[in-house]
Amino acid sequence: MIAGALAAGPAASAQRLTECQHPLVTGVEVYHLSHVGTATACRVALALFRFEAKPGNIPKLYGCTSRPGRPFLKLRRFDGWSLHIAVSGPFVMSRGAASFDVTGTDFPLNCS
Repeated sequence: MIAGALAAGPAASAQRLTECQHPLVTGVEVYHLSHVGTATACRVALALFRFEAKPGNIPKLYGCTSRPGRPFLKLRRFDGWSLHIAVSGPFVMSRGAASFDVTGTDFPLNCS
């Protein structure tokens, strides 16, 4: 699994984090929800976590640049949602006007 080395930044602490499982199992949390409900955001974030947890899928999701600590996404879409990494570090999923950030044990992505 990916250990989060990139700091989620002050935005994560300033926003209300929602744990997507109770009791906390995966560590997947969503925050900064915009035009999307918690249930939808958690469903998609947990599906991405399950995809990423399968052997061989981490290299399909992202790679690392020559700059230490800076990942780039290979997979740009998942389950109808666009994926990107914000300049400030958060992992963002969006579809139309809806968007949310993902954090937890696997996000942000690690390139140490």
